[in-house]
Amino acid sequence: MMRANGTAGRSVGLQVARMLATLFWVLSATAATVAALGALPGWIAGEGAGVRRVASLDEAERRLGARLVLPGYFPDRLAWPAAEIRVAGGRHGSASLVFHDRAGEPALQLLEATEEGASVAAPLLAGTTVLDTRRTAVETRPATLASVLVNGARWHQLTWYPGRRAVVLRGRGELDELFLIARSVHGRGAP
Repeated sequence: MMRANGTAGRSVGLQVARMLATLFWVLSATAATVAALGALPGWIAGEGAGVRRVASLDEAERRLGARLVLPGYFPDRLAWPAAEIRVAGGRHGSASLVFHDRAGEPALQLLEATEEGASVAAPLLAGTTVLDTRRTAVETRPATLASVLVNGARWHQLTWYPGRRAVVLRGRGELDELFLIARSVHGRGAP
C-alpha cells in the first residue's frame, strides 16, 4: 500500500512539473510573439531600432518625458500640425517632426534632443549625407549651416543649441525663411 502512494506522489509531482514547464514555454512564446509583432510596423516602415511613430505632440512629450521646442513663426505655405512625428531613445530621447507644404510634400523637419547636452538620436538622422558646411549664428548662438541630402533630396540644415538642447532644423524653402523659423524656436508654453 505504501508503494502505491509513493508512486502516485511522484506521478503527481511529474505532472505538476510538466504543467509548469508547459506554462513557462507558452508564456515565453507569447511574449516573444507580442514583441515581434510590436516591432513589425517599424521594420516595415524602415525605421531603425527604437524609433517609434506617435500620433501627436502630446504623445511624443509623454514618451520622452520632456516638453518639445517648436517654432513661433510658421509660414503659411506649410501645413500644421506635423504630418509625421517620431521619437527615439526612450525617456529624455529625441524627436523628429516633419511638416509638409500645401502640396503634401515634406518641406520642413525639426529634430531635437530633449536631454541637455545630448545630441539628436542617431536613428533619426539616418539617411543623411552632408555635402558642405559653414559656420553661422542663430541670433547670438553659434550654429552650423549645411547642405545635406536626406534620402536623395537636397535640404538646408541648421544645427544649434537654443538653450542647452541640440536642435536641427531642415528646410527645402528659402534660406532666409529657415533662419526666421530658427529664431522663433522656443519651448511649448513659453511666453
